[in-house]
Amino acid sequence: MPTNRKALDVDSLMEAMRGCTIAISTDYSGLNVSEMSEFRTTLRENGIKYKVVKNTLFKIAADQAEMPAIKDLIDGTTAIAFGYGDEQIPAKVITKYVRDSGVELKIRNALIGDTTLSSEQLKELAALPGKEELAAKLVGQLYGQLAGLVHVMNNPLLRLAKSLNSPSSGLVNVLNSRVRQIS
Repeated sequence: MPTNRKALDVDSLMEAMRGCTIAISTDYSGLNVSEMSEFRTTLRENGIKYKVVKNTLFKIAADQAEMPAIKDLIDGTTAIAFGYGDEQIPAKVITKYVRDSGVELKIRNALIGDTTLSSEQLKELAALPGKEELAAKLVGQLYGQLAGLVHVMNNPLLRLAKSLNSPSSGLVNVLNSRVRQIS
């Protein structure tokens, strides 16, 4: 029979699991208290939950949440970062923090849906451009194509208008002479 505290821990883990779009497994054993505190603050600022887990309680929570694939993330000293929304943001935040701070946080693997990613695949995910950047590139390319189309469509009309407005145009002279003949 689990204690009240363990039951609360299992409930907390289940809640974190249910809404997450990505779960990233880390080995935090190389971090001191101040580094861990700074890391947690960075994650919290980006809407990422970071929980140090007890492996047995984590397995129980995974079974109760009906997420058996997430159990593959635990091995030894483990903390899990739970991301919500864009899957790429937690990967970017964690890899950037590890790279910039030089801490000895080991990224083990990650889970997106039922797909497990290795630490190398997670780094590749973090290196990809974000959704906003890709959308901006797409809009830029579409704008360039549309601007070219508008230019091509307007070019014959512009040449006709210039020809009609040119005083040396034979067409203008012919029209002027016809108008003089009629008057």
